[in-house]
Amino acid sequence: MEYSDGFEIQQNLIENEKRWNIAQKIAHIGHWDYDLGTRQFWGSEGAFDLLGIKRDRDTSYIPFNYIIRQISPCDRNKMKEMYRYLLEHNNHYDVEFQYQREEDSEIRTMHSVAELFWDVNGKPLKIIGVVQDITERIIYENKLKNKNEELNALYEEIFAADEELKQQLDETNKHKEWLALSETRYRTLVDNSSDCIYSCDLDGVFTAVNEAFCLLVNARREDIIGNKMKDFIILSEGERIDKWNNTVMHVLHKKKTLMYESHVMTTEGISYYNITISPILDFKKEVIGITGSNHDITAIKLNENKIKHLAYHDPLTDLPNRTLFFDRLKNAIDRSRRSKTKIAVLFFDMDNFKRINDTLGHSIGDELLVETAKRIAACMREYDTVARLSGDEFAVLLQNIEKVEDMLSIVQRIQQKFNVPFYLSENTIDLTTSIGIAMYPEDGDTPEDLLKNADTAMYKAKEQGRNKYLFFHFTMKEEIIRKIKIEKLFKKAIQHHEFVLHYQPQYVTKGKILRGFEALIRWNSPELGFIGPDDFISIAEESGQIVIIGEWVIQEACYMIKKMNERYQTDLIISINISLLQIRQKDFDQMVLGYIHDYQIQPHNIELEVTESLFIDNYDTALHALKNLKQAGVGIALDDFGTGYSSLSYLKKLPINLLKIDQAFVKEIDPINPQNDLTEPIISLVHKLGIETMAEGVETEEQLNYLIEAKCDYLQGFYLGRPVPEQEAEEFIKKLVL
Repeated sequence: MEYSDGFEIQQNLIENEKRWNIAQKIAHIGHWDYDLGTRQFWGSEGAFDLLGIKRDRDTSYIPFNYIIRQISPCDRNKMKEMYRYLLEHNNHYDVEFQYQREEDSEIRTMHSVAELFWDVNGKPLKIIGVVQDITERIIYENKLKNKNEELNALYEEIFAADEELKQQLDETNKHKEWLALSETRYRTLVDNSSDCIYSCDLDGVFTAVNEAFCLLVNARREDIIGNKMKDFIILSEGERIDKWNNTVMHVLHKKKTLMYESHVMTTEGISYYNITISPILDFKKEVIGITGSNHDITAIKLNENKIKHLAYHDPLTDLPNRTLFFDRLKNAIDRSRRSKTKIAVLFFDMDNFKRINDTLGHSIGDELLVETAKRIAACMREYDTVARLSGDEFAVLLQNIEKVEDMLSIVQRIQQKFNVPFYLSENTIDLTTSIGIAMYPEDGDTPEDLLKNADTAMYKAKEQGRNKYLFFHFTMKEEIIRKIKIEKLFKKAIQHHEFVLHYQPQYVTKGKILRGFEALIRWNSPELGFIGPDDFISIAEESGQIVIIGEWVIQEACYMIKKMNERYQTDLIISINISLLQIRQKDFDQMVLGYIHDYQIQPHNIELEVTESLFIDNYDTALHALKNLKQAGVGIALDDFGTGYSSLSYLKKLPINLLKIDQAFVKEIDPINPQNDLTEPIISLVHKLGIETMAEGVETEEQLNYLIEAKCDYLQGFYLGRPVPEQEAEEFIKKLVL
């Protein structure tokens, strides 16, 4: 009887082991234990199968070193660390690793969990673990295909095996709990995704949806499952539902993922989506349905539109920028070429805008530009274009011009708009604009030529007094070409000593004693011939070359006056004109004093002539430098007085010794009607301020006698002496001294 019972128990154990192995094969798992005393590993049949090792019928021993060699090199240290951590912390481990099977050399992804067990004395006894091949799950997770169905199927298999073997396999229960947790995490991830995620069968019937999809179609999950896409009104518009159906059919037929973009009308407006449709394949690689996701790209679309708008519009005024203006101008030229109509391009520049910007601040300057844009745009027709090119430069494209008078009426409306002051932040600003006009096809047949020529005409308008408009003429282009050529020749002219100084004598009124000379630059160019200062000084200032040229003039003038004073034992003064750019240079005053020291002349032998615009445009810098020079003994003269904005009270603030009365006043001297003349009152008032006076442009004996009578301190002009080269200037000195 006992033998029979023993045999029956043995048969039960064999049957249980068979069921155990079958369950493990179904679950794709195997279990193992490692005896810490004997250091032997034992594996179940399922473990051998997963690892691709032939199992000896007499033993279930797995060589530890062989298993380690089959593990991917990048995972070996991780396995050793997990093993060490398990022993040191009396804990369990949960690890994934890459493993190369012995049978077919296939690399598989394994998942193993294990726990440490102790004997009655608390000493570590053995490690018991479960290994699972999770390669397929990893592949499916990476591809985001049919996750929910596969996890559910695997869960059901593990759950069935767990119920059948839960008395024998505690590890299987743990694996089931892990799978349940994974499924929960997956469902939580999907349901909390902001993307709409769903799946359908081969007929397009929904089999699963997440919460985001329910919100999109405004329906409950249970009302969606079992229905088709066309059953939801929000997506049933013909064109989009056709696109959906065609995409689904293509995915089912080609077994490939497709993406496309669509939009949906919602209560909050239009929402844009990137829709991805992928096939769901079974284990036989047969399509059993599709899974899809709708990713909301509304914000991206809006940002794209904003970026596109910014790419073609000025951010301050929201007018078209240079790029968009050129594009529209090109299209207008193409249309006009076919229709034989005219185009006008207007180039605007705000007169004295920089001064307003510098004095009132950039915020007021920006406000002024915005209001300027509005005023110009208000004068346009519907199909005209106003653009801000840069800074205070604007351009206008006028199309379909039949008569020039039509275009001029628009220009005149713009000028009338600028006759009205701007009222900005408690500031009243009078602003004018200079306008250059180029016509198609007369003045160019490309956008570049038309805008360049309109720009050229605008600069000529500025030169002629601002606040006016001018049509382009090709003679303007010739002037620009000459200007560019002059600018290019400056460097060569300095290197080859092409600049020379001429000297115009200045006299003390009492006794007609020679006071000194004004140094006046001339340019004898081999390429362009003799060029007067009126033709190149302004170009030198615009290009910045005036700084180098100006320093050369200072050095040359110091050297000349040193020679004359030493050679003839005189104490003459050399007067040098200074530009705004020169005085803006750092340590300008030290540079002047350096040349005075180098040539061993007295500071009072040098007199710097400045214009009142120099103070207006750069008051603080100019004041600082000129005060230092005056304190060192250098003379400071204010040139062209009366032609700008200076008042007599303003003169009190300036560090000047001498005021030069402009020749415009001298020309108006009328001995017959002296009551109409302003020169004598100016001299009298300036003397009361402790400032000496010099009249320039003296050309007649009557002017000379008048100025002597008016007690003008010094005189200069053609009547007394023209500008001459250094050698002739020396002859002047000889005659007066010897």
